[in-house]
Amino acid sequence: MLIWKNAIFKVLALAMFAIAIPATHAATPVKGGTVVYLSSKIPSLNPLHSAYEVGLVTSQIFASLTRMNENNEISPYIAESWEISNGGKTYTFHIAPNANFHDGKPVTSEDLAFSFDIVKKHHRFGPQMFGPISSYEYPDAKTLIVHLSEPHGPLLLAATTPRQLPVMPKHVYGSADDFMKQDAHKNPVGSGPFVIGDRKTDEYVSIDRNEDHFVAGLPYLDKIIYQNVQDKTAKRIGLRKNQFQLARTDSVMRFSDIKEFKKVEHLQFTEYKGISGGAIVLEFNNRREPLNNKKVRQAIAYAVNRSQLSGVLHGGYTKQSRSPFPATNVFFNKKLQGYPLDLDKANKLLDEAGYPEKDGVRFELGLIFIAPPFMPDFQQLPAEFVAAQLKKVGIKVRLEPQQGFAGWAKTSAAWDFDMSINWPGDKTDPAIGISRLYVCDNIKNQAYTNTSGYCDKEVDRIFAEAALESNYEKRTALYHEVQDILLDEMPMLWLFDTPSMFFHHKELFFPAYGTAENWDVMYWTKAQN
Repeated sequence: MLIWKNAIFKVLALAMFAIAIPATHAATPVKGGTVVYLSSKIPSLNPLHSAYEVGLVTSQIFASLTRMNENNEISPYIAESWEISNGGKTYTFHIAPNANFHDGKPVTSEDLAFSFDIVKKHHRFGPQMFGPISSYEYPDAKTLIVHLSEPHGPLLLAATTPRQLPVMPKHVYGSADDFMKQDAHKNPVGSGPFVIGDRKTDEYVSIDRNEDHFVAGLPYLDKIIYQNVQDKTAKRIGLRKNQFQLARTDSVMRFSDIKEFKKVEHLQFTEYKGISGGAIVLEFNNRREPLNNKKVRQAIAYAVNRSQLSGVLHGGYTKQSRSPFPATNVFFNKKLQGYPLDLDKANKLLDEAGYPEKDGVRFELGLIFIAPPFMPDFQQLPAEFVAAQLKKVGIKVRLEPQQGFAGWAKTSAAWDFDMSINWPGDKTDPAIGISRLYVCDNIKNQAYTNTSGYCDKEVDRIFAEAALESNYEKRTALYHEVQDILLDEMPMLWLFDTPSMFFHHKELFFPAYGTAENWDVMYWTKAQN
């Protein structure tokens, strides 16, 4: 039997360790205070809702099974320790004895099993994260034995965030069948560091310190307010005037504005340093001519000057993608560089593919993207840039802006596109967030699945084998192999890795590691008036 200690993901070192407050940071935390986060609308408090801002709130209300610490290592949380046995097919979790829900009821092994089942059934990545779970044993109220039908490498990593595994009280939510429509979501009950507080529809949501949190000494803050502001001017003024102490840069400004806000005396600029990432990709509909021809897809890759897009138009705040895996992913192959700009090579490949120029045009392709005001640096700008670049090799691009995310998602899900500006995240583990884009059995009429229609049995085999493999070195070799194949096949062009960047008050410690959502360890370094 293996007992995990300080389960460092990269090396998967094994033994046992206890829940503790993270190591001391640069300044001594001041207990108390309020932080106002510049938020968009929070449409629900269901912890499985897919909206980013919903997850920011519910990640504080609910605790996860494990969590990422300041060294980006898997560490205990609700599970104070665990053992892995039976060749990786049995996990035994020991729940913290003092872990209680906000209503005072203890967190039990039945609650944990209930949470696994809810996520498997209703989370959009449930099958990828916890699909192999087949049965449970309950030795006592604080011990859960989880049996898997096969080894599953991503399980612990998938359990590090409440976005993916919120531990929920069975006595409150009760049934898995109607979970997504329950009235209980209006007043969520979790076991996390904060409890739901005051709120006003479409204006703000506040959360308050959980005085009985099972991690002694946390959280540091008394209150966090998620203030919904839609007006761009109001956002910028409010950030300058310290009406908000924390904001994602992409929700407030363009890349071109960051330099200006760095000059504001009370603000600090912080980049996310975790192991989760994403990329803006130019997705090809591999079902349609001429994009069903690999030489055409490769030619497009050679024709787009991605370094100019990142280094000039984005001011260096993004990095050109070098692989199907973001560079932050632990399985990214650092030797890969992606396709260089080579117009001669692009033209040669297009000629070989049987698409000669006629009056300067070889063929025309449509390109869908989300229309402004939604994040133009990640949507409209790269779409227009791609169109200008492909014109140089005789490909005419017809821009097809979609109204909002819902409009884009509907068109994407219907496979009614030639090319699409897509923004998939890796969800930390490739078996969760990357394989879904390429494996044959995930070709679905649903956004963020394999909407490109790409299908290769060897790619399927490698992704399946890697998901079963618990040895880090063997998993790495498999994921390096699949990156090589996908770079050659080019089912989509990986344009640039997307950063997460924040402005926050310079006297506020912001945890930019792990999932950047461990806000129980966010604190003021000086008492605030």
